[in-house]
Amino acid sequence: MVTMGSRAPTKRTAVATRSHERDQDPSQRSILMVAPAWPYPPTWGFATRVYHLAKELAKRHRVSLLTYGRVGAALGEAAAMFESVDVVASPVAETSKRRRQARSVFSARSAHLGGLRSDQMIAAVANLLAQRRFDLVQLESTQMAFCGAVTDAPVALDEHNVEYLLLKRLASAESVPARKAFGYLEAAKARREEARAWRRADGVIFTSSADLEVMRVSLPYKSGCVVPNGVDVERFKPSDMVPEPNTVVFTGAINYRPNTDAVAFFVRDVLPRLRRLQRSTRFVVVGRGAPDWLVRMAGPEVEFTGEVPDVRPYLARAHVVVAPLRAGSGTRLKILEAMAMGKPVVSTAIGCEGLRVVDGEDISIADDPQALAESTAHLMSHPARAIELGRNARLLAERDYSWPVVAQRLDNFHSQLLSKETRVG
Repeated sequence: MVTMGSRAPTKRTAVATRSHERDQDPSQRSILMVAPAWPYPPTWGFATRVYHLAKELAKRHRVSLLTYGRVGAALGEAAAMFESVDVVASPVAETSKRRRQARSVFSARSAHLGGLRSDQMIAAVANLLAQRRFDLVQLESTQMAFCGAVTDAPVALDEHNVEYLLLKRLASAESVPARKAFGYLEAAKARREEARAWRRADGVIFTSSADLEVMRVSLPYKSGCVVPNGVDVERFKPSDMVPEPNTVVFTGAINYRPNTDAVAFFVRDVLPRLRRLQRSTRFVVVGRGAPDWLVRMAGPEVEFTGEVPDVRPYLARAHVVVAPLRAGSGTRLKILEAMAMGKPVVSTAIGCEGLRVVDGEDISIADDPQALAESTAHLMSHPARAIELGRNARLLAERDYSWPVVAQRLDNFHSQLLSKETRVG
């Protein structure tokens, strides 16, 4: 049954009520997750994390979702795992992105973190809290932290990235002086905004120990934990398909700036060196949203697939999977998916930052173009070494990064926040 909210501009999708017996379980919690986008299908990083954490939490708790989206849209099969879903119309940008960025130069707020702020979303949160009691509210990213101001329930802030760090790294890789200067200015503003969000939350969740330590520098006693990104190890598993010789694969949303930069870096700086070592090398870029200037780099040795319904066949055909990121924060789902499929992975240190990987045991790490080319070529020409690396990677994914294992860490942290003894204001 679908009804319209009476006090806030939301759409309510009512989901089948759980049994009376489970409702009486004292260990079961009522959790409200507030997200910037509907997390289904989980075909991109942010959606994948929200979807799988919500799915695991919903196995033992009552989870509701409040999200931006298209009011009236069919929500699909994922809606059934939530107790309820409320949708607020996405904020409409009054000006172009470039114009907003130019205007933000004279503002104390960053353009990056302010783009999702919405009075309708604030009203929707207040409306839900007035209608129902939630034990805990989880805000998905600093961009949604403004919603925490209207709740008395404990607030957990899930930091998918440390945004200011991501912006700073992107600025450092920028070659255009004006864009570099703007990037550093944005990073400085975002740093203040993120610190404010961390202080206001009851607890902060990070995807890596490195990101948690960033908060610890300024807020050493704030409740925080690491809940890494995970992977569906039943869906992503080794394939019987024979890899295509000398085929190098990169996966991810190519309209995400760290991925855009990584692909351009690999094509311009790494691939020419790699082809001198392995002349028949092909680079296949799998993912949606590649800008036109990047697609123009396609040729006999570079392929852009665009959005695909299933990334697994492309990973299965890969001789080597690469993650040559020079910017970013958090942990990379693309690496976890490749590892779960038993593929040999070559990554920069930033690309695999936050993952419990050991260079030479379950991944190969290199940073400069020549080292990346040599590491990739070595795995291509030494199949036994590539198989060993992939086998170790699969074992690591099963042990530490399956979603049930990851979600248990989140559930434990929620329990800590709800404990009077450990809750930090």
